[in-house]
Amino acid sequence: MERSPVVREEREMRKLLAAAFAAGLTVGAANAQETTVRIQDYPGVGNMLMRIAATKGFCEKHGVKCQLQMIPSGPLGVQALLAKSVDVAFAPPEVAINASLKGSAVKGVVSGAQLNVFQIVARNELKIPDGEKNYKAMMAALKGMKIGVPARGSGAELQFALLAEKAGLKPGDYTYVAVGAPNTSFGALSSKQIDASVTFEPSASICDVTKACATVYRGAFAPEPKEVFNTNGASSDMWVTQETIDKSPKVVDGLIAAAKEAEAFIQNPANFAEALKIAKSYFEFKMPQGDEVMETSLKAAIPAYKAGISREALKQIAANMLTMNQISAPFDTSKIVYDKAP
Repeated sequence: MERSPVVREEREMRKLLAAAFAAGLTVGAANAQETTVRIQDYPGVGNMLMRIAATKGFCEKHGVKCQLQMIPSGPLGVQALLAKSVDVAFAPPEVAINASLKGSAVKGVVSGAQLNVFQIVARNELKIPDGEKNYKAMMAALKGMKIGVPARGSGAELQFALLAEKAGLKPGDYTYVAVGAPNTSFGALSSKQIDASVTFEPSASICDVTKACATVYRGAFAPEPKEVFNTNGASSDMWVTQETIDKSPKVVDGLIAAAKEAEAFIQNPANFAEALKIAKSYFEFKMPQGDEVMETSLKAAIPAYKAGISREALKQIAANMLTMNQISAPFDTSKIVYDKAP
């Protein structure tokens, strides 16, 4: 397996998670005496519903103190959840399904990004065809190249593998390199450690604003293959353990209520300037045109920021995993959804 120096970010995060667990730094949702809840966030626009809920007081209104913690990939977020270093992971359903099959009782309680979050960006000089118009031509052009993914086994890599299969190719026709979140992914792309990256916002916005790379595929808008398009509605969700639900159901219900209020806030165009200010209070791009990148990224992501989890989209995701032999039998996705989830 080829590795990039950027993979050090993932190793360091694993060390931090292990240290937190060893120190007993578990959070409040598992403790009836406490209401503080640690929630996974990402670099960039990140977990905007929870950023807004925390900043605007929606969490405290519903009896919860929301505390966001940067973890750059879905698999690491779910690992942190199971290690009790966070109470809420923010990850693609593919990661939660794999965790469930390994015996971990996790439940989706609210969406954080309904629309397919994955994008493919590539080095300009490669002249990769527009995958939103012809994904088969795009995948053929990428054959044999080094493809960056947030983490090995992440939802991004699984979805890229599906694109390969649907284009008549094989996942093994590409070399995968773990490059972390969009900020480190962009560095790997710029330094030619990778040729393209399967990533998420603000990667496309960085390419579009700086012209330093090319956005060749957005899963949220590409009509083909339908197996990818039909995952819209449950792309990245927030997960808690069954233990948390059993011990602190009011906390979980409070999170859902806070997320719904955050959705109403961010979907109101009159609130965009304030939402942008909130986004920048959690993360700023230390790069040329960084403010423009953040604004462009937030505008692009707003349609996805809704709290409901599409049960049909979850079924499609599980069906895709079965098609790709990532799971050995049909998976009942109702097992991983909280019965009160919107």
